[in-house]
Amino acid sequence: MTAMDISQAVRIPEKEVYRHLAHIQRSVAGQGKELLLTPCTCRACGFVFKERRRLTRPGRCPRCRESRIDSPVFRIVEGK
Repeated sequence: MTAMDISQAVRIPEKEVYRHLAHIQRSVAGQGKELLLTPCTCRACGFVFKERRRLTRPGRCPRCRESRIDSPVFRIVEGK
């Protein structure tokens, strides 16, 4: 689910979802699970933000400077 999907499901603003994700990440780790993140991708040039550690969507692509960036996708899976 993207942050937008989560915000619509629980009826809170998208910005608040990002604040809660860090807490969710720690909480699920205590349960032996893991919050996985599919990285953001630039729609213009295809750049993938693999090294990004922040959970939020970046403002611009470092390669082409476009702001058309797909949001990260989050999912919870059983830990290793």
